[in-house]
Amino acid sequence: MEDSWHQLSPKTGFVVRLADRLTDQSWQTLTQLYQPIIGPLAAGLFSGLFWLPQRSRLHRHGRLLAALGVDLAHLYAARLRLEATGLLTTTVKQENDLTTFCYTLHAPLVPARFFRDDLLSVQLLDVLGEETYQDLVTTTATQVTSAADEENITKNFLDVFHVDGDELSHLPTAVTTSRQTLSTEAAGPELAPTSDFDFHLLGEILRRSFVELKSVQPHRELLLTEHTTYGLDELTLAHYIGEATNLATNQFDPEQFKRLIAQRFGQEHRGRPVSAASPTAPATPAASTDSAQQALIKLASETVPANFLQAIKQKTGGFVTDGEQRVIRDLVGRHLFPTSVLNLMVYHVLVDEDRPTLNKALLDTIANDWSKAKVATPEQAIAKIRERQQAASRPRSRQNRRNAPTVKETLPDWAKKTPQAQQPVDQKLSSKQKQAINARIARFKQRHPGKEES
Repeated sequence: MEDSWHQLSPKTGFVVRLADRLTDQSWQTLTQLYQPIIGPLAAGLFSGLFWLPQRSRLHRHGRLLAALGVDLAHLYAARLRLEATGLLTTTVKQENDLTTFCYTLHAPLVPARFFRDDLLSVQLLDVLGEETYQDLVTTTATQVTSAADEENITKNFLDVFHVDGDELSHLPTAVTTSRQTLSTEAAGPELAPTSDFDFHLLGEILRRSFVELKSVQPHRELLLTEHTTYGLDELTLAHYIGEATNLATNQFDPEQFKRLIAQRFGQEHRGRPVSAASPTAPATPAASTDSAQQALIKLASETVPANFLQAIKQKTGGFVTDGEQRVIRDLVGRHLFPTSVLNLMVYHVLVDEDRPTLNKALLDTIANDWSKAKVATPEQAIAKIRERQQAASRPRSRQNRRNAPTVKETLPDWAKKTPQAQQPVDQKLSSKQKQAINARIARFKQRHPGKEES
């Protein structure tokens, strides 16, 4: 459904539902980890919706506005931040010309899962800085470990319960059938096809090292994101995993892993000279010839996003910033588009619109537009670029004049007098009054200078 901003007003109704049970740790995580990202207003909106009396009943948005002391624009912006971070799901229903929103609250992720999430962890790092971020990791996500003189005698599931091994190898039909009916709304985004990456080979390489495989397995999505963004093969990723693993505990550190790759990419491309012999890219996909357009599509399809971005910056004499690397990784990690489409999005911003750097807000806007249009091929991406350029080329002033309402001014009563009421004064005097005035004027002309008329 299209953006629901136009449907929102103080009188619009809403109800609140809870998808998860919130614990004391949930509120602590909301304050310590989520609030730096979403801001205090969004955190206050989450709390306000949760603690709303009789929240399952119909309420008006005016109640939220009064409680939070904000206007609709700020309330809507706070709602979007909750939705973007997975804390809120918004649905809308139209019935008998009445609009009703349903706000479903989701519990914040536990700290360990929060720090494993690429988007949330990178955004928190950007907001707080590395020192504060590391302090939060240490204080909120540290696992309780046994003392050196203690022996762990905890039993696992199979120690206590007997399960037929054949049933685990070949799951019963009742189990597999019922799983198909389960809701998938809470599941994460589907991963991009991984046929070009061999996790089995990566596992074999890591087994020969000191890395604890169990600490790497939860970060499958992160490995795919780095592989897709930078074009790293299994052996290279295994090398970075080894560098990001604590030698004392053999535990993999995903944040260190991301920093190492980003730093190495920056070091490898820093100071590279611009190739004067390289051909100039077409000015815009809309104005390019078919052959130039096909060449651009071929290049976008065969180049990983980080190298494609670097090639554009090299032609323009710029360099890839750390923030731009994070923006690219963010787009790749969402798994919304194939690599070719992502590259054309970057090309459009940097070349067509002649932007010096990638603007995250602008890319998010374009990505949302293309996602709604279900852009999945380079050809569809170029078509959307043409639409955007055509819309931008329309004269804004003419559109404003065409869309501006006509204002009709009403004259006040005093301005509506008839010509008869506005006749000269001498036409209203009688002949006798005129004679008296003329005589008075004649006497005034004959008097001596300085003599007052009696």
